Amino acid sequence: MKKNIVGIIAEYNPLHNGHVHHLAAARNISAADAVVVALSSHFVQRGEPAFLDKWQRTRMALSCGADLVLELPCLFSCANAGIFANAGVDILARTGIVTHLSFGMENPCSKLGTIAAILVQEPPLFKEKLRFFLDAGYSFVEARSRAVEELLPEEKGFLGGANNSLAVAYSCRVLSRQYKLALVPVLRKGKGYHDPTPDALASATALREMARRDDREALRRAMPAPSATLLLQSLDEGRTTADHTVLWRILRSLLLRSGAKGIASSAELREGLEHRILEAARHSTSWEELVNACVTKRYPRGRIQRHLMHILLGLDHWEYKAIQRLGPAYIRVLGANRTGRTLLRHMRDSASLPVLSKASAPDTVYARRIMNFEHRAAEIWENLLPTPQIRTEATSRTILL
Repeated sequence: MKKNIVGIIAEYNPLHNGHVHHLAAARNISAADAVVVALSSHFVQRGEPAFLDKWQRTRMALSCGADLVLELPCLFSCANAGIFANAGVDILARTGIVTHLSFGMENPCSKLGTIAAILVQEPPLFKEKLRFFLDAGYSFVEARSRAVEELLPEEKGFLGGANNSLAVAYSCRVLSRQYKLALVPVLRKGKGYHDPTPDALASATALREMARRDDREALRRAMPAPSATLLLQSLDEGRTTADHTVLWRILRSLLLRSGAKGIASSAELREGLEHRILEAARHSTSWEELVNACVTKRYPRGRIQRHLMHILLGLDHWEYKAIQRLGPAYIRVLGANRTGRTLLRHMRDSASLPVLSKASAPDTVYARRIMNFEHRAAEIWENLLPTPQIRTEATSRTILL
């Protein structure tokens, strides 16, 4: 199929005006005939339950510029930037139809390829600087950023941007796997990733706060109409994770029951952190208190929240290491419009992974493990809602618009 197809890795948690700008810019810059989105599942990269289920976010994407939406399974969506990016790029590349990869950035960088090459090849001087900053007590992400800045001082602060960091992670995966994907960076438009300011180009963080306050007029100003309608519908139906009280109660119960030994077996938990988490659980009275009590210079908020989600989801350390190494086992279709359905027909012939249109059992033990975890994560996510719907994952079907 000789067409330009641009892929985007996204969460749309929820989809706002800045996302619409990116969808349109990605299509225009790449002269794409269609847009394919790899969408995060029910738990997101920042280490929280998604605000809306993946089906509503799929509808938002299809209503605002995407043609085909694929699932980024929970085992990869609630993970550090490297795992998240690797799986998202792998899924898009292995469709066999995506020709371009687009992503947002806080600021342009002419040395994106150089930074990616340093991180993939890890020259001796970089390793030396990285070890120095790790030994100084910095988190891995911060130490890596400072090590790159030592080699490229003109790019000081570049990796501090959340979108810039993901852009580098995407570029590293394309480079290391030698995927034939043309990179299409788009300058982020609007507020920063964590900026809570409510305006027409508000961040997803700000939108979630507006939703918690039930500020509907502000939401309508900050979102495209189809996306706002779906979000307000979810709020009315009790289908958002706006309130973290239930999350905190369930998680605190799990932590107290598991004890330090049980906590320590969770995915990627460093020795000693289990005691800090358990002590925080004993004395916290809210989700925010629990997280804040665990955050340190070495363990930033995002990492702590991902650890807590892994504990909630029952993700074992060694199993997770194997999953990181093996990557996605299938491509699951969440939704498509008419153009997307045409793409899907081509993809079934060109993809190098099995293509699934429903939550049926895949062919291999490993693929079934990923799917079973997806089912479990969806059921746990439902339990965090005011009005949970049991077994929605098992009965859900591809959304066709």
